[in-house]
Amino acid sequence: MTDETPAQRSTIKRRLMRSIGSTLIVAVVMVAGILTWVGNRDAKANLINDLTVIGQIIANRSSTAMFFADFTDKDVIEKNLASAGFHSAIDLICVFDKEGKLYHTFAKPEAHSQCQRQQSSINELNFTEDNKVIRVRVPILHEGEHFGLVEIYSNNHGVNQAFLRFSITLAFALTIALFVAYIVGGRLVGSSLVPLRDLFNTSQEVAASPYANIRANKKSNDEIGDLVDVFNQILDTLETDNAALMESESRFRVLAEHAPIGIFLRNRKLIMEYTNDRWCEITGLTPSQANAFTNNIDPKDAALYESVQDKARSQHTPQVIEYTYTTPQGSRRTLMEHLAPLNNLQGFQGFVGSLLDVTELKTAQMELEKLAFYDPLTDLPNRRFFRGHLELTIAAAKKYDKRLAVMMTDLDDFKKINDTFGHDAGDQLLMQIGKRLKAASASIDVVSRMGGDEFMLLVKNIDSSSQLDHKANNILRALREKMEINGQQVEVGGSIGIAVFPNDAITYEELIRYADIALYNAKSMGGNTVSYYSSDLDKRIKDKMRLEQKLRVALDKRLLEVYIQPIYDAATREMIKGEALVRWMDPEEGFISPEVFVSLAEESGLIYDLGSLVLEKVCAYLHENEGKLHLLGMRTIAVNLSARQFFASQLVTYIEATFKRYQIDPKQIEFELTESMVMDDVDQAIDIMRSIRNLGCSLSIDDFGTGYSSLSYLKQFPINTLKIDRSFIKDIPEDKNDVEIAYTIIAMAHNLGLTVVAEGVETKEQWQLLREKNCDYLQGYYFARPMPMSDVLMLDNVINLLGDGSR
Repeated sequence: MTDETPAQRSTIKRRLMRSIGSTLIVAVVMVAGILTWVGNRDAKANLINDLTVIGQIIANRSSTAMFFADFTDKDVIEKNLASAGFHSAIDLICVFDKEGKLYHTFAKPEAHSQCQRQQSSINELNFTEDNKVIRVRVPILHEGEHFGLVEIYSNNHGVNQAFLRFSITLAFALTIALFVAYIVGGRLVGSSLVPLRDLFNTSQEVAASPYANIRANKKSNDEIGDLVDVFNQILDTLETDNAALMESESRFRVLAEHAPIGIFLRNRKLIMEYTNDRWCEITGLTPSQANAFTNNIDPKDAALYESVQDKARSQHTPQVIEYTYTTPQGSRRTLMEHLAPLNNLQGFQGFVGSLLDVTELKTAQMELEKLAFYDPLTDLPNRRFFRGHLELTIAAAKKYDKRLAVMMTDLDDFKKINDTFGHDAGDQLLMQIGKRLKAASASIDVVSRMGGDEFMLLVKNIDSSSQLDHKANNILRALREKMEINGQQVEVGGSIGIAVFPNDAITYEELIRYADIALYNAKSMGGNTVSYYSSDLDKRIKDKMRLEQKLRVALDKRLLEVYIQPIYDAATREMIKGEALVRWMDPEEGFISPEVFVSLAEESGLIYDLGSLVLEKVCAYLHENEGKLHLLGMRTIAVNLSARQFFASQLVTYIEATFKRYQIDPKQIEFELTESMVMDDVDQAIDIMRSIRNLGCSLSIDDFGTGYSSLSYLKQFPINTLKIDRSFIKDIPEDKNDVEIAYTIIAMAHNLGLTVVAEGVETKEQWQLLREKNCDYLQGYYFARPMPMSDVLMLDNVINLLGDGSR
């Protein structure tokens, strides 16, 4: 906007009129100049033409007079010259004879020129102009002979006067034409600008009422009309955009007012210009108090808040900050603010942002972090926490040349507690164990529950081996102390495996693995003891792993063989049945004892595959050789079941399916169970044994007398046979105690309706004594060693005893 008045302001009409006037003036000047030049040229041409004609007339008249010069008077020529002087433009006339001498003259008083005395002759007309004097020279000829020359000198007075008159007339005419053109042009311009003026008036109305439905009227189909169309189109677009903007603004306002997050707007001076209701709820401030918001930010976060604002403003990028805030009502909250700068061509204009109350989220996050790093049952650090802390401790120990140790422990009888008292009691036990381990450890040590009944201890700053021994023994004592569970006193022991940094390992993984190896060794030694990792121990474990891998391959390729050891009637010495025993001949290591690989299969879970291999080979053997075995008297083959096999959920289903596949009568199979195995869970064991008996199979208890079963349990077991363990047979008849034990077992079994098999019979005396004690069946080297299945078919039905009983 300017301060010029309407009279001072330059308008389009004025600019157009100035342009038209300037153009007309230039055109008039150019036309006047051209016409003046043309008029002047024509006037001179007419004057020269008149002088030429007069000169020719004088020359014609003078030629006769000069031809008859001796007879003619000069008065004739003088009269001719005088007659020509009446022409206003002629000042001087000179006549020369044929010798070029001045013959006669005529001059007006005001003439400025004079005739020359001598003049060269010419043969044709010419003229010159010099010093505003026009000279015309005409030759005097008579019948083609030259008799002289006529020179006429003329002034420009007539030409100039004619030119002046012409110029005045022309100027007057052009002035009138210019005036008329200016008046007419002004009106035409004014009428042409009427649509623009209307458009301007419409624009003012639109400016006064921008949202009114106002449009300009199109009055001409020309450029101004096109401008009106564009103007109206712009108004239509603005109306559409404005409607969309108003709708968008309405939606935004509704969204902002009802948004679940706080929304605010600060201007460039950081003064709050807008806050929604949720923002006020979160901050506890009213809109009028909004500018006091930053005063309530926790002082430890205030500097950070200012720096984040400065960063958003300087870098022109949105920022997020989390800080602690105290409401005027005293409630402490954790808020998360998203801050975005507003910028335009003038630079920073303020902030728009949102505010979230993340107090509950932070609380939940802390709980999740606690769940992620702490065991919810014992409230001890978990495996994840222990690993991270151990890695940091290892780094510090490397830097400061310190020693540390990892102790891994688990409970020896935890399963028994769980099975006896229930899982709730087991949880109580774990919580008490966690507290005891914490109490038995130093304050700087870390006690962690790794899962199940397994705990891990990180022992820091070890000065000596005796110090570590002392801590380990304290842990063992803490584990052995009795504790009350559900009103009953229980005692559990524990095993501990220890790996030391940097003696044994320098990484987290190795320390954990080596402590686990040491723990495994401690448990294999009977539990309730401490075992340190060593390279020899590691070698044994690696050998065990190598053997396990070999066993896995051997089972996959079915390289293990099943041997049969016949069992004989003690009285008749007839073959009654046999026991299936698995044998492994490794190509590299030779014969591997079943005591080694069967226990390994049990620990590694390969016992299922091993048991399946034995049962299937026995079933295939029975199916192929049923007639031959019947002739030998071997109507039943006993197959051993391990604890894992026996308590497997699909055992009975698998046995039944195997019998159907090989078309085996279940009476041909007897399953042998160990006494200790069935006592782990008596009720479940009885159910499983009944299911096996329902199939038609018979059952025997192997190694009887080595466990802790009682007669009350024994009479509940649906079994057919008791097998006296070889440990009670090997020293008879010399050891009278073993004789009494064997006799007692035989008598007890017969009273319960069971048959008895004595294992490990190796001498004639043992056979004779057992026969006298009414033992039903005998098994041992005295009668037959375990042999390949094919060798069994070549045996006699009855054993022929030699003098010493050897075979």
